[in-house]
Amino acid sequence: MTLTTLRASLINIVLPNRCPACDRFLSAGERLCPDCETAVLLPHDDYCHSCGKMRCLCKKRTFAYDQAIVVSRYQSDPEDPVFRAIWALKNSRNQNFAYFAAIIMAERIKHSADYGSFDLVTAVPMHRTKQRMRGFNQAALIGRLLAQELEIPYRDDLLFKERSRIAQHNLNAAERARNVSTFGVNDVDLDGKRILLCDDVLTTGNTLKRCASLLREAGAAHVYAAVAAVRLRSAEKEQSAG
Repeated sequence: MTLTTLRASLINIVLPNRCPACDRFLSAGERLCPDCETAVLLPHDDYCHSCGKMRCLCKKRTFAYDQAIVVSRYQSDPEDPVFRAIWALKNSRNQNFAYFAAIIMAERIKHSADYGSFDLVTAVPMHRTKQRMRGFNQAALIGRLLAQELEIPYRDDLLFKERSRIAQHNLNAAERARNVSTFGVNDVDLDGKRILLCDDVLTTGNTLKRCASLLREAGAAHVYAAVAAVRLRSAEKEQSAG
């Protein structure tokens, strides 16, 4: 047994490693249990690589990002393993799903001719007050881990979020579209850059669209969205259940 393995095993005794989706005990180094890993993984061909949705919206809407990389599908159901994994990431500091998502994203980027190479990774920002209260920005955590997997720089100085009284997840589609005006871009030069923009959940796409537009205004040539989960719409839930 190596020193690294021994250290991981000792940590796992003091702070047991659990699956964020089902709370099952895991061995050191595991991120999800095998059953939940199979349940949460969205096949690469089951979503539109342009908009990121399971039922393509490209003919109905325009998106400022070029393409999307998605790991899982998400629905607001406490029994849904992705719902539980994301809730654990946001609220209980179990960061396993962030590591899992970053690894899958990196694999899909490395092994797909659709994407190519990138210059840097950034993430949808969180207002500093909310980040201070929560302790971290889950989108930024995913972005940093993805940057490590791809061995490219991560930058957190590109975008910013002004204070909003209402969180995006509490708004309907029309309200989300208006609320994204709270995002802004710093005075940075991104001339010709290819950027990966990370977030935890893709719902309407308005947040990613706004952030991608801002990055393009700063000179980015290409912006790709990389999200841990895409939220199912009602019609998609019925299709999935069938």
